[in-house]
Amino acid sequence: MQLLDEEEERIDEARFINVLEAHANLVASASSSADDAEFEIEKYENVKRYLTRLGKRMAEDPEDRPIFVKNGFFRMVIRSLASYYTTFERAQAARPSPSGDGDEAAWRTETEKKDDLYHRISIVMMLCMRVLRNVMADNPEAQIEVCQKFDRLLPFFVNITRFHNLNDPDTVPLCCTGVQMLSNLITKNSIVQDEMWPRIVTTDKDEEKLVLKFLSSADTGTSSAAQVLLINFLRAPDSNGSTYRRCYELCTSPQGLQILQSLSSSSQSIMLRIGEQLKNEPEFDAEWEGLEDSLGFIWTIFSVLFDQGYSSLLVSALAPMDAISSSSNPMDEQLITNSQVILLKCIDLWLHAYHLDTRSCWSEGSIGSFAPRLNLDLNAKEDAVKGGGLSGLVDHFMRLSAFARGAMARGIAKEGTPEENQPQDRRLIGVHAALLLLLECFMSINMSADGWSDGVVEEEGEQSFANLSRTLLSEMRGNEAFVEELVALLDQTHKYAPALSPFRPDKEGSGTSSNSSADKGSRPLPQGHAYSSTGKAAQEGKDKQPAYGFDHLKRGIVRVLGSLVYAPTGNYRAWGKPSKTFESSLTKTQIRQVQDLVREKGGLFHVLNMTVLDERNPYMREHAIFALRYLLAGNQESQNLVASLQPTQSQNPNGGMQLPMV
Repeated sequence: MQLLDEEEERIDEARFINVLEAHANLVASASSSADDAEFEIEKYENVKRYLTRLGKRMAEDPEDRPIFVKNGFFRMVIRSLASYYTTFERAQAARPSPSGDGDEAAWRTETEKKDDLYHRISIVMMLCMRVLRNVMADNPEAQIEVCQKFDRLLPFFVNITRFHNLNDPDTVPLCCTGVQMLSNLITKNSIVQDEMWPRIVTTDKDEEKLVLKFLSSADTGTSSAAQVLLINFLRAPDSNGSTYRRCYELCTSPQGLQILQSLSSSSQSIMLRIGEQLKNEPEFDAEWEGLEDSLGFIWTIFSVLFDQGYSSLLVSALAPMDAISSSSNPMDEQLITNSQVILLKCIDLWLHAYHLDTRSCWSEGSIGSFAPRLNLDLNAKEDAVKGGGLSGLVDHFMRLSAFARGAMARGIAKEGTPEENQPQDRRLIGVHAALLLLLECFMSINMSADGWSDGVVEEEGEQSFANLSRTLLSEMRGNEAFVEELVALLDQTHKYAPALSPFRPDKEGSGTSSNSSADKGSRPLPQGHAYSSTGKAAQEGKDKQPAYGFDHLKRGIVRVLGSLVYAPTGNYRAWGKPSKTFESSLTKTQIRQVQDLVREKGGLFHVLNMTVLDERNPYMREHAIFALRYLLAGNQESQNLVASLQPTQSQNPNGGMQLPMV
């Protein structure tokens, strides 16, 4: 039967629908004769060819899509797909159990695949799904049609999202097309989105959590399509609060947190795969592109959640679960999860992007009209979205910093105690990474504020990032506990990982270098130079305990301290108003309070200790000098304290001069 006119490439839809339904009935008859099988394969080739052509035409010709729906052919394809499922399930159950490593299906010849009824039905169902997918593109009538008949398709989706089917080479193309069809089903259609969101995203039924299951697929194409599906849900086309509501459910419901955990794990897995490929095959290939696209989709999902004000809430939601038994070893209690660290990396990137956009607007003098803005629901009652969802990051920092100080204090080798008897708390590794990221987040916020504690009242529903940064900087400056914690952490980190001076004496302490192999790498003290206390500490303690690489933590603390006391100068264009000198009593008052508090807690000495040369952190000196410049600016008491410091003679006559700061 000729269904396609090769010259005009036109399709007789009515005749083909009959053939499609006839083929569905044929495979459902379960005849085992060779003649019937050969006849069915012939019909399969015809159906396959037609569906391929039909799917292509629906993708290329938008005008044909409404006609296809209006004539009832779209409904018949849905019905045929449901009819095929019965045979699909039967053929699936009749397949032999996989043997070996499970990859034999991927290595079968085309002839072997065509002789497999399960493979043939999978191809037909995939092509039917492709037709549905393409017809629904920018076609609300088709979307509503599928939504109303989704119960017919649900058993099929439940089947292919079972773990063993989701990773079956024969089923992977079907899964990928299926999730693409779901994505087109809900795109730009708020009615369908409201109907499908509780059915496939936040449902309590494990077997119907289709989005979660598709996200967990090992196939990059399938998981990426599921990520796009989730993005389409979160970027609702209307303004009735759907985006905010769905983001809230995603961040607070158990089902939503499962999805976010899956996304976090996927991003970590992608980075590991990219790193492994860079190591083995440094040349770019198609798989890299797919992995990078998937990573970009995950970033987009998290950035939408951050824009809605759920940054710190997410960090709390992904925290480790409480210990099941109270008798558990406290040293084994998890404080930070990989998901939280990955989330903090995303927040850091998100804030950095906003900071760059804000700087660009400042340089162009357009901060009032075109500054990046957050779509915040300022009427939200949840405390989690306070400060754009970023205020809670300070609380996370305080908690982790307190633990880090205690762990470092316990980890410093005591006099007369062998190093092997001074165990280190391994949890400090993850906490250290989280603290670094939090400090980077604070820096992006403070730099976007440009030193100002003052903002302006803006319209409800959105807020510029520059104005939000000023509010957050004001909160940090006014939080005495936060400033005190920064000073205490800097002090403890300095004791735990002292600077490694580039000027180290030889073994005899004579200040001259030796040519012996035992002294290789030691450097003499140049004439006229003095050893700092950290240089001496590094020399005395270098054989007692290893270097822990906490130099970046010290740098981050000093930078944040400097940003808290940074005073803006000069003219600027304020929120679209004419340029003028902006004198702020609040900004000046808060800066002075921070300066005084840092001095009272000994922070000036700690920052001065950072001005020594450090081999492991060559730019630490510059960061410390910048911080000192603003810690002392306009503060006579702090200036007098520094001026009162006098160098003292070292006990070692060959050791130079040394400042009395430890």
